[in-house]
Amino acid sequence: MKTLAKLLLGCILLTNLAFSIEFDKINSTMQTNIEATFHILQKLPKIAQDTPQNGAALQQVANQIFALFDPLFDYNLMSQLALSKHYKTLTLEQFEAFKASFKCNLKKNFTHKLKLYQDEKIEIIGSNQPKNNRYNLKTSLIINGKTNEIIFKFYNNTEDWKIYDIDILGISIIQTYRSQINDFLAKSDFNALLDNLRNEISFEAK
Repeated sequence: MKTLAKLLLGCILLTNLAFSIEFDKINSTMQTNIEATFHILQKLPKIAQDTPQNGAALQQVANQIFALFDPLFDYNLMSQLALSKHYKTLTLEQFEAFKASFKCNLKKNFTHKLKLYQDEKIEIIGSNQPKNNRYNLKTSLIINGKTNEIIFKFYNNTEDWKIYDIDILGISIIQTYRSQINDFLAKSDFNALLDNLRNEISFEAK
């Protein structure tokens, strides 16, 4: 996946808040939030090296974007889908620990990639509804003059539409995590997975 495409994924990933979005408000809500995101990103200083000051600036910008977009995501469902077959083997306590670590890893990835931002723009270019309870919002990201498609996948949970996956350049974020988690757990245990998700950007088993 393109690094800057991953950046735009990251700008959506935060802490769960109570929020409801109606079907006919999906496009306008996303457009408003995308525009606000780029306004925030314009304040990001150009970072040539890693310093505590630059790290603090990155985190401050990331937190503003997190607060803006997080309510649109269903981290509970995303965590279940990422775990796949392993979900049913966990206790409720273990699942909640995984969900927290999963969100931590997503945030860490995003914050790390903020320094690569180069004034790229994203815009909504279309949508489709493959099922009554599914809605795909298509956007384009222009990088070096090339159009890259990003699809935000929503589902209807009793009239509360949430994002459960994102396809970036044809690659599903959830499927990518699922594959990595399966590979990791084939070589290591669940507690090691939690530690790596919390503390590493890349959590492949050593």
